[in-house]
Amino acid sequence: MSVGVGFAGAAWAAGGPPDAPASVTEEAKKFDCGKKGQKACPMQGWMKKVMQTATTSGDGAKIAKALEYIASKPPPGMGKWVSISKEGAEKAKKGDIDGAKKSCKTCHDMYKADYKAKHRDLPF
Repeated sequence: MSVGVGFAGAAWAAGGPPDAPASVTEEAKKFDCGKKGQKACPMQGWMKKVMQTATTSGDGAKIAKALEYIASKPPPGMGKWVSISKEGAEKAKKGDIDGAKKSCKTCHDMYKADYKAKHRDLPF
C-alpha cells in the first residue's frame, strides 16, 4: 500500500480531503488588529469598553443591555450565539449576575477561538 505525500502534501493541494477541518483547507486569515502592538479589533474594543465595565460594576441592567446588543450581532456559523446572549441578558435582568457571567463563559468557550480566527475584523 502506498502512503502518498502526507497530510498536507500535494495529493490534497486542491482543497484537502472532504472531511478535513477548515484549518487544513484554508490559509490562515491575517488581521491588522487584536494582537499586541496593534489596534483593538472592533468587538475586542467594545468588549473592553462596554462589557467589561458592565460586568465589573455588577449592574444587571447594564449587563443585560450589553448582552442584548451582543445577541443582535451573531457572526456567521455561530448558531447558539443569540440564545446564549439572550439567556444571559434575562439572568442579568433578574439580578443573577453570576448566571449572566456564566453565559459569557459558555459563549467564550464555544466560540472565542473560532471568532478570533475568522471574524475578528468584522464591524461591531
